[in-house]
Amino acid sequence: MFYFAQIAALAVCWLFYCELYWIVQRKVAKACSREYIRKRSKTLTDRLFFTPLSAKAHLGFLYYANIAVFTVLLLLTALHLLTGWIGFMQGFIRVMTTVMILLLGCVGASASGASTEYLCTNLDIVSRKKILALQVVSFLSEVILMLLYLYFAWAYVI
Repeated sequence: MFYFAQIAALAVCWLFYCELYWIVQRKVAKACSREYIRKRSKTLTDRLFFTPLSAKAHLGFLYYANIAVFTVLLLLTALHLLTGWIGFMQGFIRVMTTVMILLLGCVGASASGASTEYLCTNLDIVSRKKILALQVVSFLSEVILMLLYLYFAWAYVI
């Protein structure tokens, strides 16, 4: 049961990473035109990390945070898939997943308002009440997701 629950938690971590990626992507889109981005981003790593665009977009810390979080999540996923069923590794995996959930969840919760507003703009939702309600729901859903993981991983299992 632990193995599948932690795979679900890693999936949540990857979803939270998408929020971080969205922050970086929006910053690059504000600084560079679509044509400029398309010309400079030729490889998959350029599209993931925006290496040729980081100086023009003034990414700074976000550039390194994006690379670090992606690398840690990739290593954690590989570690879990290869050794997650071994008993003595479960504690380490649980701690690392908790750290990633909290770190990425806080970033995702703080960015949820802006991302919801951006989505509402693209979906032609103009009512300020609806946008505010969706922002609250988005923020609360991310916080509840983090708290549920903490409960099930630490209080329920132990």
